[in-house]
Amino acid sequence: MIEKKIYLVGGAVRDKILGTPNYDKDYVAVGYTKNDFSHLQQVGKDFPVFIDEDGCELALARVERKVSSGYNGFSMDTKDVSLEEDLIRRDLTINSIAYDEQNDLLIDPFGGKLDLEKKILKHTSEAFVEDPMRVLRLARFRVKYGYTWKIHHTTKVLVYQMRDELKHLQADRVYKEIDKVLQLENTHTFFETLFELGVLDVIFPHIHTLTTLKEGSIYHLESTVFEHTMMVLKNLSDSSKLLKLTAVYHDIAKPYCYRKYGNSAKHDKKELVEERIEIQLPVKLKKQMLVLIENHIKIYILHEMKSSKIASFFEQFRKNRKLFEDLITFADADNQGRICFEDKKNLSKQMLMDIFDNISMYSPKQWIENQDKDEVSNEAIKQHIHKYNISVVKKYFKQ
Repeated sequence: MIEKKIYLVGGAVRDKILGTPNYDKDYVAVGYTKNDFSHLQQVGKDFPVFIDEDGCELALARVERKVSSGYNGFSMDTKDVSLEEDLIRRDLTINSIAYDEQNDLLIDPFGGKLDLEKKILKHTSEAFVEDPMRVLRLARFRVKYGYTWKIHHTTKVLVYQMRDELKHLQADRVYKEIDKVLQLENTHTFFETLFELGVLDVIFPHIHTLTTLKEGSIYHLESTVFEHTMMVLKNLSDSSKLLKLTAVYHDIAKPYCYRKYGNSAKHDKKELVEERIEIQLPVKLKKQMLVLIENHIKIYILHEMKSSKIASFFEQFRKNRKLFEDLITFADADNQGRICFEDKKNLSKQMLMDIFDNISMYSPKQWIENQDKDEVSNEAIKQHIHKYNISVVKKYFKQ
């Protein structure tokens, strides 16, 4: 019979050793049964997890066995499971340390504390291969801690052996992990790490195609489009989720366009970009991202466009000032994220915002009141607003 004991586990122990704050505490209950916690709220469908009086999560110690491919291909047992048996099923040694709060004692059977000191990310056991999501978590920890942390060579070998299992990743779970990555600085490290591990092509095949194309134009002397994409993403390290995703996918159609047309023409077209987005994004977020990508080239060449086209360019943002500001921010990051002989000349942000505000604040109310009622159709109002917008544009572009 295993002695009943409750231990602090996971990130809270890791961060305690590192001396960094962690407000989410997870506990594992060894020697207990589900009935021992019947007085607590239970959450989780796959295995019993309880919420204690302080809001912390408490789970029964468990072992898992892989019985089929995919996320749901596990059998689970919580009867007479020891602490070490529970810890060995965890992903990395740095997350496989327990802490006995009552006796102020670390339990570290897999050398996680030493790996923390040496800044090494290493799998706890061969069970790592059973859940492909652990590869994404590994890359996320690389983002969290940076390139001073090394991935152990045996873990690299193990990850590459998981290429077939990675094909069973569930899209919704991948997005949840990506969402966490996008909240961190240096998001570019995530994709660079997957490339380093030799699995980027399996998880994000379209992003991987960026590593196969060198443009060689005066504006893009980077070794590959992937390098440029990572440079832009790095420039946006402290920016929003929307801007980071725009960086990842703004040139995603270039490899196709170069092989289809011999140049980058049409690479910003919505239909070409959308079919190459392999991350399952929320609808609103994807829609805004596509608007930014469709216009990230146009903002460079407004001075070359006719007044009516420039007016239409501003009109499509439909008074969404924040989205338009995001476009300017992205264009600046895109311009800086390159190795080139000469810079593209961005129009001043102040000028662009002045035009936007003049267009978006205009009301046709007075014009409508001065018209014959029979002549004021929705189409007539639309044409009047467009003519007004063209007059605004001409003042700034002197056309």
